[in-house]
Amino acid sequence: MNSEIFVLFLFGAPAGILTSLLAAFGVWKKKIIALVIAGIWSVPAAFYLSAENGRPFYFIALFVFGAAVAVYRNKIRIAWLLLIPLFTLAAATTALTVYNIYINNLYPECIGVFHDLFRQT
Repeated sequence: MNSEIFVLFLFGAPAGILTSLLAAFGVWKKKIIALVIAGIWSVPAAFYLSAENGRPFYFIALFVFGAAVAVYRNKIRIAWLLLIPLFTLAAATTALTVYNIYINNLYPECIGVFHDLFRQT
């Protein structure tokens, strides 16, 4: 049970939300260390999502590190623009997680169908 919670917070929707919040805080307060921590925290989740369906989500972590460089060079608008893919992926992952929990609880016969929709063939 504890390992499932650890995996959920490391790779799942809560990790995406917390990473997004930390990255937004880093740009807002111009704290480069917060962006670096958010970038490091997004690396495992990005590689996990990339390995799951073959799409290059690992670039998300590079965008967060790019936002740290933009804040270092005092280009705040560019930093916000570089965080848009992270915010989009976090919102999509959260929406899919909530939808999957909803489907699994209300319609248990549909388990697996939702996962097969997004699996690359």
